[in-house]
Amino acid sequence: MSEHYQIVDEFTESKTAQRQLIITADDGDPSFYYHAFPILKKYKIPAILFVITDLINSQKAFWWDEFEYYLGREEGNKKAWEVKTWANSKREAFLEELRNTSSKPLLKYKQLTTAQLKEMQEAGIRIANHSHTHPMFDQCTDQELEWEIKSSIEILKDLGFTHDVFAYPNGNYSELAEERLKEFGIKQAFLFDHKIHKSSLNLLRISRLAVNDNTPMWKFKLILSGWHTKLLPITKGFAKLKNKL
Repeated sequence: MSEHYQIVDEFTESKTAQRQLIITADDGDPSFYYHAFPILKKYKIPAILFVITDLINSQKAFWWDEFEYYLGREEGNKKAWEVKTWANSKREAFLEELRNTSSKPLLKYKQLTTAQLKEMQEAGIRIANHSHTHPMFDQCTDQELEWEIKSSIEILKDLGFTHDVFAYPNGNYSELAEERLKEFGIKQAFLFDHKIHKSSLNLLRISRLAVNDNTPMWKFKLILSGWHTKLLPITKGFAKLKNKL
C-alpha cells in the first residue's frame, strides 16, 4: 500500500517570511508506524497522525479495501469512489450486503494498537481525530455526524490522545458538519484539497497539499512551491481532451 501524506503550508508574518510545514497522515494505516515513524523519530520531525477510532486495537479492514477484496481490484476501486457520493446509510448497507453474500471469509487487517500509538505520541507524533468509522461527512445525516464525532472524541480522550484536532474523511466537508464539529469543541479541521490555504484562514477548513512515498524530490519541491496546484487543473484538462480525441 502506498502511504499518503499531507503537508500544511503555513505562512508567517515574520520579516524573514519563513514558511512552516506540518506533516500529516490520515487513516492510521500500520505502514505509517513501520515505515514513516522510524524516519520521523530519527530526525525528530513532528507530525500529526489522524486515526479512525473504531479500528484501534482491531483486525477490521478499511472499508474501501473491502470493496477491492470482494469485487476485484479494478471494479472494487471504481465502486469505492462511487459510493463516496452515496448517502452514508446506503454505502453501509451495500457493504454489508457484499460481506453477507460473498463466499470469501471476512477480510481482516491488523490495525494499530494503543501501545503503538502511545509510542509514537511519546516521540512527537500527535495522534488526532479522523472520525469513528470514516464516512463521508457531506453524506451523513445530522444524527450520524453527532455519533461519529462524539464517539471518536470519547475514545481519544479516554486514551489520552488529541481529540479536538480533526481531519475530514476523504476531505469531504459540509456546513452542517462544520457546525457540529464546532459544537463538540473541535479547534482545527483539515481538508484534503491539495491547495495552499489563503491568508484569511478558516480553522475548520485548513487546506493541505498531498504527497506520497513515491513522490520524487523534484515534484515534492514543485508541490510546496504552489505551482503544482495551479498547473494540475490545466494538465487534467489536457488529459480529458486527449481522451476525447
